[in-house]
Amino acid sequence: MHYEDVMDKRPRTYAPYRTTLDERDLVRAAEELHENEDTRESSLALMREFIAKHPQIVRCRTDPVFLLRFLRYRKFNVNDACATLEGGLAFLMRMRTLYGAEVSSFHPNVQRMVELDAIVPLGQDRQRRTVILVRVGAMDPKETTALLQMRLGALVINTCLEYERTQVHGTVWVVDCSGMTMAHVGMWGLSEVKMMADSINEVVTMFVKEVHMVKVPRITWMLLDLLLPLLSPKIRDRFKFHRTEQELHSAIDQTLLPTTCGGQQSLKQATDNFRDMFEKQTKWFKLEEQFLMDLSIPAPGSSGSSARTAHRNEFPGEESMVGSFRKLTVD
Repeated sequence: MHYEDVMDKRPRTYAPYRTTLDERDLVRAAEELHENEDTRESSLALMREFIAKHPQIVRCRTDPVFLLRFLRYRKFNVNDACATLEGGLAFLMRMRTLYGAEVSSFHPNVQRMVELDAIVPLGQDRQRRTVILVRVGAMDPKETTALLQMRLGALVINTCLEYERTQVHGTVWVVDCSGMTMAHVGMWGLSEVKMMADSINEVVTMFVKEVHMVKVPRITWMLLDLLLPLLSPKIRDRFKFHRTEQELHSAIDQTLLPTTCGGQQSLKQATDNFRDMFEKQTKWFKLEEQFLMDLSIPAPGSSGSSARTAHRNEFPGEESMVGSFRKLTVD
């Protein structure tokens, strides 16, 4: 089966599942996610049937690794996995409508963000969780926007999710706030903050095990005081704050951290590894440019998960929000 055929919502044949997980991964998937050969095959079949029969879905990936990210994230509750897929597609369609070409992973502005090395996977820790570094100070507020920062985050997340081990073991985030200024805060309107929270809560199909905030200046709390209450309690409780790099070292393996954070890994090596990861998955990103959901067609039923998903993926305009960080005077 040619990989392009996976975009057909009703292909003649579906791509078979060939695991890339080892025994340790499979044991964790069974214990934590309720995954085994029986649940996997039957759940994939049900998700594919859902896609084939959904009146709004026109084009969508049906390959196992893509669908398993939803099933694993929802611990093989097929109804929840289908609702998350449906909501994610609707979210993407609305992003395209609101922001146009910049939503594409291959837009020149998004690719320039990649070159900043501002969000970089560092490797896997002893628990096989993927550690991801965010360098806030690397993103020049004069050259970027809140949307582009979110698009860079989405590109990194989706790249990591193409690897099954990340789907099973999840991620640990390290957010280095050194170099953050009022100008970084000022690029975030309240609607962008809510959009990011909605995306984290409802769209991103990645287990977030820990979020380590390092060297957080007071101005950062202008954003955090808005963002944290909007996140689910489970994710909110996983935020940890470190005043110094030394405090961070007690939580994150120094062999993974780059030398810029007092660790032992070359940041260049980590960024080269990520670029290699992205290049290997480029074919999937190009196919995802063809994702299509026709929101002009009524969703199945007028209540339930579809209606809730549609409601939570409507983005409020700036005019409906009280105040905006854009009104601040920034350097």
